[in-house]
Amino acid sequence: MDARDTVPIPQPAGWPVVGNLSEIDPELPIRSLCNLAKTYGEIYSLTIFGKKRVVISSQRLLAEVCDEKRFGKIVSAGLAELRAGIHDGLFTAQNNEENWHLAHRVLVPAFGPLNISSMFDDMKDIASQLVLKLARYGPDYKIPATEDFTRLTLDTLALCAMDYRFNSFYTEEQHPFISAMVSFLKHGDARSRRPAYLAPFYRADDAQFHKDIDYMRNLSQEIVDRRLQHPEDKKDLLNAMVNGKDPKTGKKLSTDTIIDNMITFLIAGHETTSGLLSFLFYFLIKNPETYRKAQAEVDQVIGTESIQAHHVNELPYITACLREALRLQPTAPAFTTHALSDTTLGGKYFAGTDVPIVALLPEVQRDPAVYGNDAEEFKPERMLDENFNKLPPGAWKPFGNGARGCIGRPFAWQEAMMVTAMLLQYFDLTQDPSYELAIKSTLTIKPKDYLMQAKLREGWTATKVEQHLSGSVRTDGSGGRQPAAAKPLADGKPLTVLFGSNSGTCEAFAQILATDAAAHGFKAEVRTLDEAKQDLPKDQPVAIITASYEGAPCDNAARFYDWLQSLGESDKVESQYAVFGCGHSDWKATFHKIPNAIDSILESHGAQQLCERGNADAAKGDMMSAFQTWEDEQFWPGVKEAFGGEDAAESSGISQSLDITVTSRRASQLRADVSEAKVVATRSLTAEGVPEKRHIELQLPSEMTYRAGDYLAVLPMNPAESIHRVALRFGLPWDAMLTFSSKNNTVFPTDAPLSAHNLFAAYVELGQPATKRSVNMLVEASKDEDTKKQLQAILSGDFDAQITQKRVSLLGLLERFPTIDLPLGAFVASLISMRVRQYSISSSPLADPHKVTLTYAVLEADPFSGQHKYVGVASNYLSHLQPGDIVHVAVKPSHQAFHPPTDAEKTPVLMFCAGTGLAPFRSFIQERAAQIGAGRELAPAQLYYGCRHPEKDLLYAAELKRWEAMGAVKIYYAFSQAPEQSDGHKHIEDALQANKKHLLDLWDQGARVFVCGSRDLGEEVRKVVLDLAMERAVEKGKESSLEKAEAWFDSVRNERYSTDVFT
Repeated sequence: MDARDTVPIPQPAGWPVVGNLSEIDPELPIRSLCNLAKTYGEIYSLTIFGKKRVVISSQRLLAEVCDEKRFGKIVSAGLAELRAGIHDGLFTAQNNEENWHLAHRVLVPAFGPLNISSMFDDMKDIASQLVLKLARYGPDYKIPATEDFTRLTLDTLALCAMDYRFNSFYTEEQHPFISAMVSFLKHGDARSRRPAYLAPFYRADDAQFHKDIDYMRNLSQEIVDRRLQHPEDKKDLLNAMVNGKDPKTGKKLSTDTIIDNMITFLIAGHETTSGLLSFLFYFLIKNPETYRKAQAEVDQVIGTESIQAHHVNELPYITACLREALRLQPTAPAFTTHALSDTTLGGKYFAGTDVPIVALLPEVQRDPAVYGNDAEEFKPERMLDENFNKLPPGAWKPFGNGARGCIGRPFAWQEAMMVTAMLLQYFDLTQDPSYELAIKSTLTIKPKDYLMQAKLREGWTATKVEQHLSGSVRTDGSGGRQPAAAKPLADGKPLTVLFGSNSGTCEAFAQILATDAAAHGFKAEVRTLDEAKQDLPKDQPVAIITASYEGAPCDNAARFYDWLQSLGESDKVESQYAVFGCGHSDWKATFHKIPNAIDSILESHGAQQLCERGNADAAKGDMMSAFQTWEDEQFWPGVKEAFGGEDAAESSGISQSLDITVTSRRASQLRADVSEAKVVATRSLTAEGVPEKRHIELQLPSEMTYRAGDYLAVLPMNPAESIHRVALRFGLPWDAMLTFSSKNNTVFPTDAPLSAHNLFAAYVELGQPATKRSVNMLVEASKDEDTKKQLQAILSGDFDAQITQKRVSLLGLLERFPTIDLPLGAFVASLISMRVRQYSISSSPLADPHKVTLTYAVLEADPFSGQHKYVGVASNYLSHLQPGDIVHVAVKPSHQAFHPPTDAEKTPVLMFCAGTGLAPFRSFIQERAAQIGAGRELAPAQLYYGCRHPEKDLLYAAELKRWEAMGAVKIYYAFSQAPEQSDGHKHIEDALQANKKHLLDLWDQGARVFVCGSRDLGEEVRKVVLDLAMERAVEKGKESSLEKAEAWFDSVRNERYSTDVFT
């Protein structure tokens, strides 16, 4: 075969000598390979230090490569370095090495079903150690999941394979063998990534590498010698290797080969299974409905029994969950083959015998041709037996392929199934809702910095669990729904405040209510709603404060809501509660959907309302006043009637239970829910005379990843002017230190001083409008009768017009009335805590996975109150950042539907936006430009973009022109102040009407529609779409009506029609 007769394989441009080395992130190479696959498509090649390799990422190509008559496995560079320690063990042997064939034939029977089943008790022994650790540590313990699962899998392998105990759960320090193995893997990986000529500079590392090898082999030799000297009648892997004979040749394995494979089992087996369990529980907890189904299956199949071997094969849904976790995150994310003779791939690409072919499993197993547009989502139902058995060849290969596939798959599967069932049987598991999956890479991949928490289910105690695992006791239930009463709290009657919050508003309200509780004779405990799943307290008031997120529960309320929905008709909830909901009335279909549903479900199952449900509408601007009014006029009177309590009428904001002591030393306190990013570049995008729009580029932390369409949450700081105003008003020195003491819950640190600058810069919102409660506090604090009269006039007049709409803050009122002597503690306690602001990311990781850009409008307006200019906290903060500055950020995934289609070659894209609504579509188009630049042919994309004037506020004009010229997008502009330059189109709905035939044709071809901009823009686009739908129905001879069009629109919303609308 002549390679000249085939199609060239796409390849990035490289550099002399090193080639494409710069394309690969040494910390996480798999991410780089996946990003290149998204750019270049199903096949590309790389050349590094003169060595070429081909990477494939589609099911059809992997199915071809898995033909063992044409292709065979080769040992990659990373594995080749491990041969220094484990030689031609099963994992590192080449296909033509005799020892691989010999060991494989000897060991295959040892991994048969009966032998694996006989290992169940030993597996359960180690799993029980993990279960008991979690039970004894309690619900507040943050479990280092990947580390504990690694202890579990290593100890299980050592016990089942060679009857040796590392006892990892009984010692703080790792066993020396484990330390040596980890070091061996680390140095082996480093050796594989550096050229041989650098070896003299790494003599110390190489010495440690060989020292680790010596320790592992010496200990293994001792274990083998002990078994030879003291034989045991035990069906473990060591006996299989010591006593087994090759059925073909009659040969036995040499001692060196036995040691090679002992170490191989420990390395390969512990890494993959611990990663699988970590990823699995991340996905389960992230998807509450799936978690509930898995736990329900355990309750139904195992019930009150202690798990037995036969149960493992009776859990089809958990089986599907494991398969789906391995589809999305195969812990061994690639394997390497080569052509046995010169051939072609895909009928057109040349595959020579000397070029490795890397199968990139995370991309293969997300192939939209097999798994559809929701391939990125965790959906175990697609992996139930009926669907799993219909998958085409090459669609699911996490255990490798054919004869060189994972020999230990049955062992790993039984262990993972058993551990999953045990943890679900005994615990309700949670994780930080703000955690976004980050990957760390060694020989395999695992979640990075992943922590869980485990709370024993109802009816279980650590003692009962221990007895149950030994088979001596059964519980009275299988983890039923209604728990025992919560433990009473000291220093006041107990009260529980539960919140669901994505942006921080509901959490801030929860903290305010908890702080106010002491004045009413209660001591409050604040928790997320998810923490109260199946644990809603009895015999005490329960306040629930939550919002809806696009009609769905907030991240930290999803499992609680799922639990409520799963309650049967006869299930009772014996709690007394009150609900307060936050929302935005512009989203009529989902306005207060979740708080209303929670209230309705609780009441229908017997829970008693303490008061009427309260609501706050963000569209009206002053949510705080609405909340405090409900709290004062509804909640506390209802609580007092049901539970008693103290009359708080004489209490006021002045007597807040927060005391502050001022000292003069510097300190710094950082928030923990965000990470540090560095500013790389900033620039203005608009001309003088129009509202300013800006661009900022940030260098992300190495572990932070994102997708086109995601958000970046920014923790802002208040403007320096506002901070100075507070210091001036309260007479604080420039280096003032504040020490907090509080009788109630507080967001402020009480264990160390905090600088006044940090407090007022980063911890509290200074610009929020004052509330009626805070004005009442000023009335009480005032000693001047004229001042009191003016404040009372504000309260009795149109408060909304005078304060809320003019955005007059508490600080502004204190400046307006300088005679008021308000204590600093009362002022701070009246403020809400600083919240993150979310911005659409305007870049694609295919351009640079380590950097993001934001495109934002700087909010600045004339003073509504006649005092100080009004500025947006976050946009003002961002606009003052300079290259080199540090900003605290977190990536937040957008709705699953608001991402570019995964099958970009087949699915057209229609984008509608105005102003900074361009941000996510810049990321979409930048991604398409990278793909087209790599040689891919994509389906059409159109952008309808509105702004004022092409010479004033047309954002990224040069980039858009370049991308349009290369075919990444076709752009239709609408210039409201220069329609003559946009084909007469003043607004984008005009451009839509003018191009309606083309739009309808693209829709019929399967186009996805995306809208980003103001509420008004979203409504205008929706109206045009409804009109087009009715017109098309008439064209096709179908009955047309607005009602039918709206029903059709609802059916495609968040599937083919996705919006990101802001106010």
